[in-house]
Amino acid sequence: MMPVLFHGLESLLQYAVVCPVFLLLEWLLCRLYRRQGIAYGKGFVIGWQMLLLLLTAMFCFTGTAGVEDVLRFGTSLLAEDGICATVADHLTAEMLLNVLLFVPLGVLLPLLWNNHGLLQNVISGFLLSMLIECSQLFNYRSSDINDLLMNTIGMCLGYGIFLLFFHRTEVCQAQTADKLTLAAMGSIGLAFVCYVLLASPLWTWLVMRLY
Repeated sequence: MMPVLFHGLESLLQYAVVCPVFLLLEWLLCRLYRRQGIAYGKGFVIGWQMLLLLLTAMFCFTGTAGVEDVLRFGTSLLAEDGICATVADHLTAEMLLNVLLFVPLGVLLPLLWNNHGLLQNVISGFLLSMLIECSQLFNYRSSDINDLLMNTIGMCLGYGIFLLFFHRTEVCQAQTADKLTLAAMGSIGLAFVCYVLLASPLWTWLVMRLY
């Protein structure tokens, strides 16, 4: 329980470190939507920040490498045990946690964009999981193909929960059905870049200064 609380607090503080950047990015996104005539509910502004907070927490919990890790542990990319390519033949507690970790994201993405269906959810989750796993080659963690599979399953479960309970909720949605948009994947990419280049290194620097 204590590690969960610790990582939860750490996630909030990391989000706070880059919150001004996130607010600027959201202002630019909303301005772009207005120019393109894309309507969005009043809850979209809050929902998008919740998405960035959730992604920051996911990066924190999974041990996503920041730029400081790349500079310190970059040679681990060549480690023989850096990648585990064996598919597990039974479920473990860690695998179940990997499923649960991606369920909230599977709910939130279609809640924010009305053109975000199951296929988009699966692709978004897979690409995000791939980013996390690849980043872990540069720090003390190892990459595991089982994590990719479990994370993708979590996205599917999240989409199922959205269909059951939230598919009529439009107050948080951007109406992008008639637009060719990669807003969800772009938002994930922006959050990842901000974490790698800002949140993680700044948080590490602050901790080192305090201790």
